Amino acid sequence: MKNSVEITKEAAWLLIGNDEKTWDGYIQNKHSETSFYLARGLRIAIVHNHSSNITQYFTQEDGRGAA
Repeated sequence: MKNSVEITKEAAWLLIGNDEKTWDGYIQNKHSETSFYLARGLRIAIVHNHSSNITQYFTQEDGRGAA
Protein backbone atom coordinates (compact mmCIF):
# COMPACT_ATOMS: atom_id res chain seq x y z
CA MET A 1 0.00 0.00 0.00
CA LYS A 2 1.70 3.16 -1.21
CA ASN A 3 1.19 6.36 0.78
CA SER A 4 -0.27 4.51 3.74
CA VAL A 5 -0.24 5.59 7.37
CA GLU A 6 0.36 3.24 10.29
CA ILE A 7 -2.44 3.35 12.85
CA THR A 8 -3.13 1.65 16.17
CA LYS A 9 -4.91 -1.68 16.51
CA GLU A 10 -7.82 0.05 18.25
CA ALA A 11 -8.20 2.63 15.47
CA ALA A 12 -8.09 -0.08 12.81
CA TRP A 13 -10.88 -2.09 14.42
CA LEU A 14 -13.00 1.02 14.97
CA LEU A 15 -12.72 1.78 11.25
CA ILE A 16 -13.28 -1.84 10.16
CA GLY A 17 -16.40 -2.36 12.26
CA ASN A 18 -18.21 -5.50 11.05
CA ASP A 19 -15.38 -7.39 9.35
CA GLU A 20 -17.83 -9.64 7.46
CA LYS A 21 -19.11 -6.60 5.55
CA THR A 22 -15.81 -4.73 5.10
CA TRP A 23 -13.38 -7.59 4.32
CA ASP A 24 -11.79 -7.16 0.88
CA GLY A 25 -9.06 -9.77 0.51
CA TYR A 26 -6.22 -11.77 1.94
CA ILE A 27 -2.62 -12.47 0.91
CA GLN A 28 -0.38 -15.05 2.56
CA ASN A 29 3.25 -15.83 1.86
CA LYS A 30 6.16 -17.52 3.59
CA HIS A 31 6.90 -14.61 5.94
CA SER A 32 3.62 -12.77 6.45
CA GLU A 33 -0.11 -12.61 5.96
CA THR A 34 -2.17 -9.54 5.14
CA SER A 35 -5.91 -8.93 5.39
CA PHE A 36 -7.52 -6.01 3.56
CA TYR A 37 -10.71 -4.15 4.46
CA LEU A 38 -12.70 -1.32 2.83
CA ALA A 39 -14.58 0.94 5.22
CA ARG A 40 -15.55 4.62 5.44
CA GLY A 41 -13.73 5.43 2.19
CA LEU A 42 -10.50 3.91 3.50
CA ARG A 43 -8.50 0.80 2.67
CA ILE A 44 -7.19 -0.84 5.85
CA ALA A 45 -4.47 -3.48 5.89
CA ILE A 46 -3.55 -5.71 8.80
CA VAL A 47 -0.10 -7.24 8.30
CA HIS A 48 1.22 -10.01 10.52
CA ASN A 49 4.92 -10.87 10.21
CA HIS A 50 5.53 -14.50 11.21
CA SER A 51 9.29 -14.06 11.76
CA SER A 52 8.97 -11.25 14.30
CA ASN A 53 5.45 -12.13 15.49
CA ILE A 54 4.44 -8.47 15.04
CA THR A 55 1.14 -7.23 13.64
CA GLN A 56 0.91 -3.78 12.07
CA TYR A 57 -2.14 -1.80 10.96
CA PHE A 58 -2.18 0.61 8.00
CA THR A 59 -4.73 2.78 6.24
CA GLN A 60 -4.95 4.87 3.11
CA GLU A 61 -7.65 6.58 1.09
CA ASP A 62 -9.53 4.03 -0.99
CA GLY A 63 -9.64 6.20 -4.08
CA ARG A 64 -13.16 5.00 -4.94
CA GLY A 65 -14.92 7.65 -2.89
CA ALA A 66 -16.45 7.54 0.58
CA ALA A 67 -18.73 4.67 1.45
